[in-house]
Amino acid sequence: MTPTLFYICIASLAGLSIIAVWRVIAYKNAISFTVQAIILASGFFLLFRFFIPDNVVAKGDEQDIAFVIILYVFMLLGMLANYAYAHLSLPKKERKEKQFDWGLFLAPVLASPIVFIPLLAAFQETNPNIPLRTRIMVFLVAFQNGFFWKEYFDNKRKEKEKGENVQKDSA
Repeated sequence: MTPTLFYICIASLAGLSIIAVWRVIAYKNAISFTVQAIILASGFFLLFRFFIPDNVVAKGDEQDIAFVIILYVFMLLGMLANYAYAHLSLPKKERKEKQFDWGLFLAPVLASPIVFIPLLAAFQETNPNIPLRTRIMVFLVAFQNGFFWKEYFDNKRKEKEKGENVQKDSA
């Protein structure tokens, strides 16, 4: 893991921690907070245990770091575009009634390492000297991954719920 990716993961875990604290204050659900705190603490532990920057070997030069940062920014733009698309797809009347929700807007940014790590692994060996057309295509794939992140997780959740319902019906 590169130092840049390590710090992105730290920032995302810190953001998720802030949201967890805000949710326990807003909703007074200690059980949910306890589960979230255990998961977040495990994430921090694993990150620092196996990927601490001293053990991380930064391979490549500034071009590689710039490529990673630009790839990450395009993925984030895709995530934020997904939120804007969902909001703008609503009829005008519903859009006016629905208030802007910072949690729904920022949640994908904080969960971005889950989407970014496989994306980075797929393009890790990409040569920075590739033609501009190919680089643009790589950045658009990052944007697409960000845009469709929610649908992927929603489909997984629906499959799980469907499987649980089938088990209940057969029992």
